[in-house]
Amino acid sequence: MEKLIDVFCHAIRISDPLSIKIAVGVIGGGLPLFFLFALFIMLGEFAAGQRENTVSRPDGRKGRAGRRTPPARK
Repeated sequence: MEKLIDVFCHAIRISDPLSIKIAVGVIGGGLPLFFLFALFIMLGEFAAGQRENTVSRPDGRKGRAGRRTPPARK
């Protein structure tokens, strides 16, 4: 982990100890939190789509618009 921190600090050209602590906090805590946030949003949208597809409607229609057949002629 120290090697990764050293490479990161060298890449963004910081050498001040306080700046290094801030950079480690951003990389160590901020990026995983961002990815988890995006993952939870995607999972929520997936669950909502699944719920919409499986819950029956009170009027008996399906959730998506289907192809309508024309009325029979007499």
